[in-house]
Amino acid sequence: MAEAHREPVILPPGCGGRFHVPGGPYVIKLTGEQTGGSLAVLESTFQPGEGAPLHLHRGHDETFHVVSGAFRLRCDDRVIEAGPGGFMHVPRTHPHSFTAIGDTPATILVTLTPAGFEHFFIEAAALAASGRPDRRLMESILATYDQELVDREP
Repeated sequence: MAEAHREPVILPPGCGGRFHVPGGPYVIKLTGEQTGGSLAVLESTFQPGEGAPLHLHRGHDETFHVVSGAFRLRCDDRVIEAGPGGFMHVPRTHPHSFTAIGDTPATILVTLTPAGFEHFFIEAAALAASGRPDRRLMESILATYDQELVDREP
């Protein structure tokens, strides 16, 4: 089967599709449509104390790379505090979370393999535009992307 022609993607700093979801803003740098579904890349800057709650994915792996600031990265029962260059790869089904720590905003680069989950951020941003959605509504959207919140912290 012949692969469809794809174009290179080159973005200056700060560019990409911007979506604000509960917890922080995300910039979609690379979509599944641009990669033939193989991966998507997002960047997000969080204020101290913000991040993603403990959750898991069944349909994709997720990789995190700390660009600036510091994060507390959690996967299963392992927790580290990491500054620029910190890295965490989370295979599907492993509960994980991240939280910006310290006194300054922190930026993280997230890679999703395969792509598809980046569309969650678009849907969640539409809900967040009218105020913070309740947990049940957010869980419903998460379920459509085969993801769930986990009620325990490691």
